[in-house]
Amino acid sequence: MAIIDSLAILGCGAPCVEEFGRERLLQRMDHLGITHAIVASSLAISSDFEAGNAWLAEQIAGQKRLLGYAVVNTNHPEEALQDMRRYLTKQQFRGLVMIEGRPDTPVSSADAEELLNAYRRFAKPLLIFTPHRECVYAAAEIARKFELIKVVLVGMGGKDWRSAIAAARQHLNIYLQTTGEVSPSRIREGWAAVNGNRMMFGSMAPMTDPAVTLGMIREAGIPERDLQKLLFSNAEKTFAG
Repeated sequence: MAIIDSLAILGCGAPCVEEFGRERLLQRMDHLGITHAIVASSLAISSDFEAGNAWLAEQIAGQKRLLGYAVVNTNHPEEALQDMRRYLTKQQFRGLVMIEGRPDTPVSSADAEELLNAYRRFAKPLLIFTPHRECVYAAAEIARKFELIKVVLVGMGGKDWRSAIAAARQHLNIYLQTTGEVSPSRIREGWAAVNGNRMMFGSMAPMTDPAVTLGMIREAGIPERDLQKLLFSNAEKTFAG
């Protein structure tokens, strides 16, 4: 069975506890049967998105199994616009991770409006970290205002995962990812809420071992006939390009 990991982190420094490079990721993918992964730079997320994006572009260049996300910080709009134009026109970059200062800070639709307006033309998914319900609410407001942007909830609300499921029910452009709390109930209820169409496997390795996430999915009791959608097809359609 083909598997796409829709979010892994490469590099060192927060949120990675220790260095997690390309070769370690590829080895882990081989061990678990993961065919492709879409990755973001830990440096880009933690402190310097321009340097992190440039480093990631080098790491994934020529790698058929690795695709990338550009990362931008809304506190630096001019630099963010430049990096959006630099990377999102490239085939290997399949989406954008948007943060506002820190990954645990809600991304304000008002503060990010200029960037979001510019981003619409790329027609690629937008990932927003949602480790708690306040971040979910802010992401849902973006989804409401920008209905043509696919908004992927990274972390799915953490312990507040029911808020993420509620947001996905309300907004058809919100997509759920299996990153977040290790909770089979979260996967089972989220899958049912989106009728199996807007939820995809993501591990956020190395913070969570992909084997743990795959085990959680199995424990959730997703029917065997639907596993291909959750582990591959939904991500393939979402990030097609």
